[in-house]
Amino acid sequence: MKIILLQDVKKIGNKGDIVEVKEGQARNFLIPKKLAVEATKKNINNLVAKQDSETRRDLANRANANSIANSLNKRILNFVVKENKGKIFGSITTKSISDSLLNLGYTIDKRNIGLKKPISSLGKTDVKIKIYANIYATITIVLIRE
Repeated sequence: MKIILLQDVKKIGNKGDIVEVKEGQARNFLIPKKLAVEATKKNINNLVAKQDSETRRDLANRANANSIANSLNKRILNFVVKENKGKIFGSITTKSISDSLLNLGYTIDKRNIGLKKPISSLGKTDVKIKIYANIYATITIVLIRE
């Protein structure tokens, strides 16, 4: 019996695959647990339409992410900090970078900012930001003495 998998199933296939399985396995296990549906023409057409819409949505998201990455690349964010004898009070964290980008009109989650530890020294630091899957931008953070 041919079925369309709705989820990844070990030893059978991945989501969206059309596979041949024994009729008993399909009728007694896969279909009742909503892991698969029978591969009728209607279901195959629905699968193809769904995959096409996901592909179009992904392409649109990638194009949007590329434009955001291009506008963010080489952008410089200045932070004015208080310092005493070379040491600053506090530090610049992913949260403060995210808030600063939000003020510029970019909604970037703090978990997508590639800062291993908070910036706590004056000067320039390059920071990598993940915009979308495999799309990154690099910004420069500059800490300036008050």
